[in-house]
Amino acid sequence: MLNEILFYLLIVTCYIRAVIRTTGGLHILQLDGYKPQRYLKWISEHIRSCFEIIEILLIAGVLVVISVFPSILSTWSYTVICLTWTAFLVFRIISRKRITAKKPLVFTARAKRLFGLALAMLVVVAIMFVSYVNEESWRIGFFLFSELSVPILAVSSFVIWPLEQTINNIYLRDARKRIKTLQPKIVGITGSYGKTSTKYILQQILSQKYNTLMTPDSYNTPMGICKVIRGDLLPKHKFFIVEMGAYKRGDIRELCRLAPPEIGILTAVGPVHLERFKTIENTTRAKYELIEALPQNGLAVINADNEICAKLAETTDSVPVIQYGITANHSVRLSAKNIIQNEKGLTFTVFDEEAGAVKITTRLLGKHNVSNILAAISVALHCGMTLLEIQSAVSTLEPVPHRLQLVKGVAGVTIIDDSFNSNPEGAKAALEVLTDFLSEKQGKKVLVTPGMVELGAREYDENRHFGSEAAKVCDHIILVGKIRTAPILDGLKNENYPDQKISIVNNLDEAQQHLQTRLKPGDVVLFENDLPDNYNEVS
Repeated sequence: MLNEILFYLLIVTCYIRAVIRTTGGLHILQLDGYKPQRYLKWISEHIRSCFEIIEILLIAGVLVVISVFPSILSTWSYTVICLTWTAFLVFRIISRKRITAKKPLVFTARAKRLFGLALAMLVVVAIMFVSYVNEESWRIGFFLFSELSVPILAVSSFVIWPLEQTINNIYLRDARKRIKTLQPKIVGITGSYGKTSTKYILQQILSQKYNTLMTPDSYNTPMGICKVIRGDLLPKHKFFIVEMGAYKRGDIRELCRLAPPEIGILTAVGPVHLERFKTIENTTRAKYELIEALPQNGLAVINADNEICAKLAETTDSVPVIQYGITANHSVRLSAKNIIQNEKGLTFTVFDEEAGAVKITTRLLGKHNVSNILAAISVALHCGMTLLEIQSAVSTLEPVPHRLQLVKGVAGVTIIDDSFNSNPEGAKAALEVLTDFLSEKQGKKVLVTPGMVELGAREYDENRHFGSEAAKVCDHIILVGKIRTAPILDGLKNENYPDQKISIVNNLDEAQQHLQTRLKPGDVVLFENDLPDNYNEVS
């Protein structure tokens, strides 16, 4: 009787631990868009955090010993084993690491359905085990129950996928119907980088004259855009600016069916998300789907400074094209000259072949933002705004959150927050900002970074080059994640950067603690990229 009570107590304890671990797995799934294949890949890269290898080996060892020497397992020893293991599990539950998530798990309707299915499947497994296993020796195998949380969640994500797709299709049909009813003028924006900043800039400019809605943050997937259409798009909105992201060919074509654009902006094509696209050619074709979706009376706005985009612009004859650029050698409709950058922002002159010239002043940092502003100006002119109206709007632009956003820190320290994302061009621009910002000051230039990800075969070389360039600019560098930042470290060593000026930490919290002991008034800290929780390294 006592052993039976202890066994059921063990069941409850194992289940509680399984629930906790399932919650952690659900968080990872949510961060990766509930894609089962991506979750399996994450599991393969984080085996140590998904399974307690030592516990598995210990329990397997106990089972082997009992199988070989069954006389060892007496009623008394079984009682001791159950009590010991239950106490151990309680200890592991109470003493587990509680790390504050950068983007916490949100129990949306979809998350609740998946979570409920996974917990139900765990219950079924527990009931089946109790029903069919009576021998005390084999009941010890139930100690491994909590290790089933990861594979069962993975199975649940596959099982529930058809249902979720059905629900999504219902939402998408409703969103398409709403678009047809309201008929806003839709501006689609895509590119390997620059699309979110361009979206924010264009929204702030157009809003000076027209009622304008944009997809917030990085809502650039079908369901993210669908949510905005169904929840925020109103009859009063004349313009709807839609950021369009892609991880494979066909993604943007699908988004254009959801929100058919009249104007399309192509900011750049580069080595971003190559882990998924595999080749630059695939990236190019995927991004160009936006231009292909435009009507004949629409408008394509394309960055001529990007070599790939310039070639696409020259071959586009299905729709009128406006090219813009800063360094383009050939003729462009809009260009910028006399660019000056300091801690107050950017100043430059915009030349338009039709509207003339105007001097622009903005608080935005980063010379790459000149390109983003030119893209937005091209659309604003096409939509009926004058250069003077645009000049006034640009002067009031608010910095895009976490994209070279200037933040006043404590004790006279300045923070340049470029933590949202990073790519080779953006990282280069951030280092230029850091250089220009302190050109006449004596403070230290400090870089905090985990490096760049999803660059495929080019990831090592791009991060190594980033390290080499950072060595020429920074007085101290904090690398977040020993394994992931190894290429940056190689780049630093290649430039003979002093070891005492390099710090390697496990996470951003450790980096913050490290900064507190090193910074002085007048110093500037650049946070270049901040990877989401599913990229955390196991310390």
